[in-house]
Amino acid sequence: MKVDMVLKYQTLDSEMFKIERGLKDNQNKKVADELREKIKNAQSRSVKLEENAGKILKEIEKVKNQVKTQEAKMQEFMAKDLDSMPQEEIEKLSVLKDKLNQNLVILEKNLTSLAENMNAVLADFNKTIKAFNSAKDEYAKRKQAYDNDVKDVENQKKEISDKLDDISKSIEPDIMSAYKKRRSENVFPVLVPLNGNCCGGCHMELPFANITKIDEKGVITCEHCRRLVYKR
Repeated sequence: MKVDMVLKYQTLDSEMFKIERGLKDNQNKKVADELREKIKNAQSRSVKLEENAGKILKEIEKVKNQVKTQEAKMQEFMAKDLDSMPQEEIEKLSVLKDKLNQNLVILEKNLTSLAENMNAVLADFNKTIKAFNSAKDEYAKRKQAYDNDVKDVENQKKEISDKLDDISKSIEPDIMSAYKKRRSENVFPVLVPLNGNCCGGCHMELPFANITKIDEKGVITCEHCRRLVYKR
């Protein structure tokens, strides 16, 4: 196995790794991701607030109908000719009148409470929409800034990628496949030297039986960090 070619590949690949890590840690990207989450939360909250507002409106309509019913009963009571009624019947009607008045007071309180709830929901909804629009505008700016950052390194990435492809042609397919697999798992550096009996990546001691296979295979896999270990 040509370890030197893999090392050459990895040296160049380290430049690609730095670019990728830089884009991953890009401040514009981080802020854009946070804003996107805020936008999602605001959308979800606005939907719930709309649902709550709908429920309150239905409840208000229900209470208003109850008020109308009680008022109609009160008007019916007021229209009665009390002078022609027996005292016992008048007393019954008086009790009914008091009950109707009590019901109306309770319903009016319910309406006031529902109106206050509705105002609170509307205020929260307006605040949520304002936050949504603000986050949306800022997200667009940050997303554009990140896209520009990505665009700035496109040519550099393309140049490195082309060189990596050329070098990979001189490396055994199975080694190249093993390298790329670990690279895709964000293991870097992938190829590390054997330091005494330890992996040059994680510095854990390797079994002697595995170490003896380096001369035969060219590299061995560290059972701890999965890096490819070679002998200098």
